[in-house]
Parts: sequence; C-alpha cells; structure tokens
Amino acid sequence: MAGSSRPRGSIYRVINQQLLHLFRLWLRPTFINHEQTALALAQHAIPTNVRYILDSDSLADRLLLELGCEASRLPEPLTLDPNAPNAYFCLNHREGFWGRRSARGDARSTSLKVDPAIGDELATRLVPVSIYWGHQPDRALSLWKVLLSDQWASTSKFRKILCIALTRRHILVHFGDPLDVDELTNDLPSAALKTKRIHRLLRRHFKSQKQSIIGPDLSHRRTLLDELLAAPAVDAAIMTVAEASERPRHRVAAQAYRYASEIASDQSYRVIRFFSIILTWLWNRLYNGIEVSHLERVRAVSDNAEIVYVPCHRSHIDYLLLSYVLYHNGLALPHIAAGINLNLFLVGPLLRRAGAFFMRRSFKEDLLYKAVFDEYIHLLLSKGYSLEYFVEGGRSRTGGMLTPRPGMINMTLRGYYRDHHRDIQFVPVYFSYERVLEISSYLDERKGHQKKTESLRDLFGVFRYFKLDFGQVSVNFGEPISLEQFLSMRVDSDLEMIEPDKHKAICRELGHHIVQGINAAIPVNPTQILATLFVHAGHLEIPEERLRRQLRFLTTLIEADQISSIFDQSDAQIIDYFLSTSGAERQLRDGEPMITITPGGLIDMRYYSNSVTHLFVLPSLIANRLIQEPMIDPEPFFDQLTVLAPLLDAICFSKLAPSAGRINELLEIFDYKTEGQQVSSARVDSPLASDLIQIAGIIEPALKQIALACALLKVKPDLLDDLATINERIKTLTITTTAFNPEDLILTERLIQMLSQTQPINDRKAQDNANWIKPQAALATLISEAGQNDLQHLALDLIKENIQSAATTR
Repeated sequence: MAGSSRPRGSIYRVINQQLLHLFRLWLRPTFINHEQTALALAQHAIPTNVRYILDSDSLADRLLLELGCEASRLPEPLTLDPNAPNAYFCLNHREGFWGRRSARGDARSTSLKVDPAIGDELATRLVPVSIYWGHQPDRALSLWKVLLSDQWASTSKFRKILCIALTRRHILVHFGDPLDVDELTNDLPSAALKTKRIHRLLRRHFKSQKQSIIGPDLSHRRTLLDELLAAPAVDAAIMTVAEASERPRHRVAAQAYRYASEIASDQSYRVIRFFSIILTWLWNRLYNGIEVSHLERVRAVSDNAEIVYVPCHRSHIDYLLLSYVLYHNGLALPHIAAGINLNLFLVGPLLRRAGAFFMRRSFKEDLLYKAVFDEYIHLLLSKGYSLEYFVEGGRSRTGGMLTPRPGMINMTLRGYYRDHHRDIQFVPVYFSYERVLEISSYLDERKGHQKKTESLRDLFGVFRYFKLDFGQVSVNFGEPISLEQFLSMRVDSDLEMIEPDKHKAICRELGHHIVQGINAAIPVNPTQILATLFVHAGHLEIPEERLRRQLRFLTTLIEADQISSIFDQSDAQIIDYFLSTSGAERQLRDGEPMITITPGGLIDMRYYSNSVTHLFVLPSLIANRLIQEPMIDPEPFFDQLTVLAPLLDAICFSKLAPSAGRINELLEIFDYKTEGQQVSSARVDSPLASDLIQIAGIIEPALKQIALACALLKVKPDLLDDLATINERIKTLTITTTAFNPEDLILTERLIQMLSQTQPINDRKAQDNANWIKPQAALATLISEAGQNDLQHLALDLIKENIQSAATTR
C-alpha cells in the first residue's frame, strides 16, 4: 500500500493538536465495532500494517477516526512525524471551500493505491471507517433538519460545523471488518488492477454500510403513496371493487388512498430523537438496565439482505424497546407493524413517525384494503427497508410462545416471490422481562374478565409503576433465518408458480421455524428459574438453603443461548435480587429462613415459569421416566423420545433433538449411573433425586395434553371430522393452566390433526397402526397408570356428552 509523506509545518501540527483536544472535550460520538477483538487486530500487532480507509478526505472525519482509535488503543491513523507514511487513505477528496466531493486527486498522498513493489506492505489490512453526522434516512425534510441530519448525499463542511455545534451526541463512527489486501488481490498481475479491485470493494462496502445504518434512500411519503396506488395489483383491485359495488372508479381510488394513508408510516428523525430522550428517562425509572446480546448477528447479515425482525410479544414496551436498542447501536430502524388499536389520539401520530405502520386485525373480506396492504409490504421490502412484526399476532397472556399467525409471513413471502434479487433474513428477538408491566391485566383476562381497550389513560398510568422495581430487561438476537435458503430446500419450481396449497404449507412451516428460533433465543433470568421452582413446588414457601441449591441445579439442566449476567452473582445476592423484584419475602420458621410467596404471587410466577418450559423438555421427560421406572434401558427410551419429539415441539415450540450424549449428561446431573445396559439411582437419599418430582411437573401438562388427544382418537378415530362439536367443551378443561388459556384449544386441535390417521377407519389394520398408537405407548412409561385411566374416562365422557350420535369404541 503506497502513500507518500507530506510536509507538516509546525502550525499544521499545533492546529491538529488543538482541534483534537477540542473534539475530545466537546463531542460525544458513538463508536461501533472499534474494539481490537471485534476487528481481529490483536493477532496483527504490526501497527504499520493497519491502514484506515475513509470515504472522503475530511479533517473532521480524520479527527473522529483518531478519537475512535484512542478509545480502543488501535494503531494511530495520524502522526506528527513528517517522514512517516500515511496510516489512512481516502476514496474521494473534497474540492473548494465548501467541500464539493470529487474522485480526482489520485496523486495526493491520501489517495488509495496498491503498490506491489513494496514487499513488506503486502500483508496490509484495510479497515474501512464510516462516519455519519446525525444519521437518518434521506427524505423530504425541513431546511433545519436537512442541515443537521446525515443523508445519502455527502455531508458538507457547513453541515459538519452545525452538527459539531448543535448535535454533538448524534455522530456515529463505524469501523468495518478489516480487508486483507494480499488475499483479495494476489490473483491480479498489475498494481492498477489491484487498486481498481480494492476501490470497487470499498465503494460497495460504504454503500451497503450506509444503508444498514441510516436505512435506504427514502422518497417523500406522498410520492411513496402515489407509487403504491399506481401498482398493477392495487389498480386491478380498484377496478374490481368499482365494478362490484357500481361506484365510480375515482371514489374507490380515493378510498384506496385513505387506506394507504391510514397504513403507511412516516418516519421522522426528530421524533425518533424525542423518543430516545423520553425512553432513556423511562427505562432509568422502570428498569435496572437493558442487557443486549448477540447484536453482531444482525450486523453480519444486514449488508447483504433485507432484515425482518420477528420478536416475541410480551408487552406494549416491545414496540419501543427494539427500536431503542437498534438506534443506540447504530442500525437502521425498522418499520413496525402495529395494531390499529394503537393508533390513538396523540399517541398514534408519534408512533407513526417513529416507524410504526398500522394494520387492521382482520381484512380478508376487504379486497381493496388487502391489495393496498400487500403492496405496501412489497414496496417496503423492495426498497430495502427493514421490518418488524410479531408473528404471535398479540401479546402472550400466559408467558409462553403463542401459535404463529400466518398473515404477515404470507405477505412477506408473496413480496419475496415477486422480487427476490436480495435475500430476506428473519432475525428472532427475545425480550426477557423480570417483571412485565401488564402482568395484572393479563391475569384478569385469564380469569374471564373482558380485555380492556387501549386508551390514552393507560399511557399516563405508567407513572404509578415508578415506585415498583421491575428488575432488568434482556434483549437477545437469535440466529438469523435466511428465506432464500429456507425456500431452496422446499421449492424446486419458479417462486411465482408456487401452488396455493404449497404456499400455505410453507407459511405454516416458516412460522413454526421462526417461533422455534425466538424460543431458542431466550435470555434466561433468575426470576424465570425461581418462578419455575415455586410453581412446581406444590406449596408457597421453600427453605432458602434448598432454594439456592435448586436454583443452581436447574441452571445446570438448561442449554440456553444466553444466560443473564445476574447469574454471575452469588446465590445469596440472586435470592435478594429476586425478593426485590417479585414480591416474595424472607421469613423465619423455627429459626430457618424461608422464602415465601402469596397465592396471588404464585399465579404471577406461573407466567414467568411458562416462558422457560421449552428449555426443560428433555430434563423433565427423563425425570418423569425415572419416577415411573428407576431402572431404564437408554436405547428404547431414546426411541420413545423420538416418537414424542414432534408432538412436544408442537406444544412447546422447542427444538427437541435428543442425543445419547445429552441424555447421559443429564443422567449424571440427576446423580444416576449406568449399570450395563440400564440406568439406576446412585443414591436413594440423594438431594438431587428428591427433586425429580418437581422437575417432572414442568412437562407434565404437555404430556397430559398429548395423552388426552390420543385418548380421544382411541375412542373415536374419525374425531377430526367432528372436532368442532366439542370445542366448547374442551374450553372447560384446565389441564395446562389454572384458568382457561385459549391456546389450549388451538393446541388440542393441532395435536388431533397430527395424530389423526389417514387410512379408512373401517380397516382394522389401519386402526392398529394409527398415528396415536406409538405416542400413547411412549406416554405409558411417563404418566402413571391412574393418570392414564383418568384421561381415558375424560375422553369417553367428552365424546358421549358432545357427539351423541357418534359410534364409539372402548
């Protein structure tokens, strides 16, 4: 890498030093990816081999680069030695006082060139550095906002001066992944070709990086709506509705425009900054901190794909929390799908300018609205916007994952079918709250109270929570799911030629895959583990010593993507932390400290316990098996787990993949040992062995749900045809929760569909080989005989009471 030195006079050095000192004192820039470990520079300790690349030659940019290098002790880009070579280069230079951008000036010392004649520099690593002055998308803005906000057009000297003076905290400096010059250019014969390739790669990097940070180049909202209404699909819907309703076309078109205006977001950087200030204040009042994990997974895919964030939905806070985290980590904000119920007076316009677009709960029958909404989603994806929507459809009232709704997934797929030149990456996100803001209203709804409609009063009601301790919030980004790869394994034909039934199956499978990814990304916190212990303890108080032991025991059983940093504290500190956030108390019983909880608090704990059920599926299955038969043969047991895995996956949305190694590992944790081909207890009086019943209870409701479905099909094999007639009766069952959970009905239907046989029911052999036979046999080793008999009687009563004319068999 070649670059000549240029003379630096004493005045130049003094000015540089003084400006750098001023920047240190005044500016508060955000540095992204600037640590040595992130840049993988720790093993490349030769400072002369590190070169920084700026998009444009600018004194202010160079000084910010110097500050970023100082912060992480990276090799310095600037030097006062007049004989030293440059440690930074620029792709473009400025001409004139106002800094007009120009690609000329290749003879300058800061112009990037590759010179193979300099052998010791062939291993040079180029670190591209992007600098954004008030990052936000380019759009129709007021003059003042144009002057202070970064845009796709280059930032002039005048705008930088204003930003330095007025928006000193809204400057972002992003260090890109290093490029190895030798590795990238060793197949080219000449320096000119090497230089050309490096320039091309860097230009591509700066362009994609800019889109991932400030978003795509936006047009005026009115222009966007006009483009939406001019789309062939919307125009065809307007014509169809006009003919069917016998209304003039212009009136139907006006209705379509009103729909588009109701739907479309209107992102405003000024409002986003307002939310940033308000939310920073709010989080500090409500929470002890926000712990963010695995954001690098988003950065790794954001340059080469459109991003669709698919978080779990536990609270209205979710809408704001993800955007807040992305904004403060230098990533483009998504456009967020929000229910029309949130389009409240005052609140709705603010949410719309923060990136929300509003959708009605159901619009299958409204052809015009559906066409406008479909086209809007396609337009967002095709223009490179990132999206955010909740595949569960609504907030979970149980704490567990809800069945994925196909609506938004369906529209995303159809948009991708039409335009798939860039991949779409679904990024699962899990919000883990130690205390959910709306927990009391959720419990009221599950007791049968009517759901309250959102109102402005609810917004101001948040102030009453300031006196409570809501603990910490954890935000974990899961493994991205590539839509391109997902479809390539399932579709052989042209995407636009996919048959409707095939498309529906893909929607269901993708939705299931997404919620599995969300569940896999859960950041586990102490509240969830301790809540699980209380829920399955069978009483309202636990000796503190036992609770500490069980806390660590359950933590060793799980394989989580992320564990809260609170677990790094001592057991005593974790218990004290739990007491401060949960409402539990420490009391003395005969001189022994007990941790107690109220009956109402136990109901609250069930919510948090449900959120981690999927993590204990395999340990709980093993515990159930050991309770029924302490001596087990691992090989048949493994086969039984394989039979039950897809059914448990349908309930818990877990990726249950039992392996002999993992089973043996858990058996050792349970203090069991292998004796020949069987497993038996090492010590009958072991404290860990006494906890089996408690751990077994975690998955027991799901096992009973599967057993009930099998029992119903045993009584009436063709139940699927008459399932609707017993739906209301199933609602009265309280197998999985203490109060009716609407998900129970959905899960029962899904299980019966999975277990229903496809052969004719009058074929005796078909009945003997029905899908429910093997699961029922596997469950016989996990559920007590008395429990199985109770479920058989319940199934028979359900059929007799609700399908009187059905032919039943015993």
